[in-house]
Amino acid sequence: MRTRFHASRLTCGLTAAAVALTLAGCGAASNAESQSDVIRLGETSGISGPAGGYGKALSEGQQAIFRAVNDAGGVNGKKIELTLLDDGLDVARAVQNVRKLVTDQNIAIVGGSGSGSIDAIVPVLDKAGVPLLFPAKSSPSFVNTVVPQAFALVPTFPDQAHAVVSAAFQKAGAGSVFLVRTVSDQNDAILAKAETAVRDGGGAFLGTAIVPFGADVTPVALQLAEARPDYVVFTSAPAETTKIVNFLAGKDMLPRKAILGTSSLPGNTFLQGTPPSAHGLLFSLAITKPPADPSAAECLEAVEKYYPGAEVDTVTTFGCAIAQTVVAGLEMAGPNPSSESLADAFASMRDHQTSALIPPVTFSRDSHMGLTSLPAVTVKDGVYEAVESVSVPVLQ
Repeated sequence: MRTRFHASRLTCGLTAAAVALTLAGCGAASNAESQSDVIRLGETSGISGPAGGYGKALSEGQQAIFRAVNDAGGVNGKKIELTLLDDGLDVARAVQNVRKLVTDQNIAIVGGSGSGSIDAIVPVLDKAGVPLLFPAKSSPSFVNTVVPQAFALVPTFPDQAHAVVSAAFQKAGAGSVFLVRTVSDQNDAILAKAETAVRDGGGAFLGTAIVPFGADVTPVALQLAEARPDYVVFTSAPAETTKIVNFLAGKDMLPRKAILGTSSLPGNTFLQGTPPSAHGLLFSLAITKPPADPSAAECLEAVEKYYPGAEVDTVTTFGCAIAQTVVAGLEMAGPNPSSESLADAFASMRDHQTSALIPPVTFSRDSHMGLTSLPAVTVKDGVYEAVESVSVPVLQ
């Protein structure tokens, strides 16, 4: 997922320490306007390091929407100030960043990437009474059991794996399935729920393999080639998935019916790195509707205005959807939003269309998973196209 990221477009100077976005540009909020006119939000994310492109693209989408809202007058007359701290996907740095952001009286932590980091900061924020809003990962630890301060939009990968297999069987019939996973704390649950979906749908589960980040994919690709499944399900990272698909395509051994993916798959890495023969087989869940969809118009307009020339994919549009959902919550939280009023606003949100890019959002006192359906995408004429909405219920 390649994204051009120019620090000068985000602020007057991006450092590894922090980025602050205000309507006034690069001046601190206290120098440009009183603190009573500012809504302070924080974020810790992997902007540097091996997954920096993902973190930057996510932040770009968020920042573009917040800047557009500020330019239109803000939320109830208040401007949004987002402070971004780079943790490089290092868990200890992420925890340190969050403690600083809490000390600096940010009323919520928004977005962020890195599964280990997100799991580590949840208890810190819950103890401080500061909401964590819509990280780019859903951990069963705060989805299946409600953590008062953690709100998620992305269903867990185990639930997604179950949903995409079930949906594919409904569309194209039952068949044999092989599952490819990456190294993850959700691996056992992914396997269990994928097998359940295959069994309940009348298919045959052929096996599974794990491919670590950056590892040689040849052994896994050879396993797949030997298994010759009707369906292959990928919950692995996009780069490794792309390499495996290319290997199979080169051997004319792509799956007979479909390449199935969870929401981490459909991005520029897969689209630009695989041949058309693979594109025609793709059926994948996505975090948001794709950039080519009319629903992305507002996001694309904002990104083009504030980050001209940036390459937009579904990570960027997810950043837009996060920011739009945050704004919806701030509007509900009253004229002087606080951590408590913002958490209360989200906990009371029912079937709310916070962003055109995602289905309506519902939270409650008993569930902090806002989405129980996701767009499904295929590839048409070289671009992703949303074809339907797939139910992704939280399965115990």
